[in-house]
Amino acid sequence: MLWTGRVLSGLVSALFLMSAVMKLSQNPQVVQGWQGQQGYPLSTLVPIGIVELLCLVLYAVPRTAVLGALLLTAYLGGAVATHVRISDQFISPIIIGVVVWAGLFLRDARIRALLPLRRDP
Repeated sequence: MLWTGRVLSGLVSALFLMSAVMKLSQNPQVVQGWQGQQGYPLSTLVPIGIVELLCLVLYAVPRTAVLGALLLTAYLGGAVATHVRISDQFISPIIIGVVVWAGLFLRDARIRALLPLRRDP
């Protein structure tokens, strides 16, 4: 269970890291989507990338992983809202959020104790 949680957390962390790096480097494809399709000003790209990276760091550190998961969930809520606003498919950020929590649930006994999926009789 621990290793499955670590793998899920690693995969989602790699995804967030790639996204943050692309925002911080102002990748031309990201800039085009950010301004054109999503309709956000370019001045918000780097600050959002920094926030994403900080949330990821908090998620990756075991002591602050719960706070990081909460902040990543909030970040993904903004992604869902953006996709809904532009009439785009919004299931991807929801699935990523589920994987964020599944990874944390499987790698952290405190979360499993707090949110038991089944109760012993």
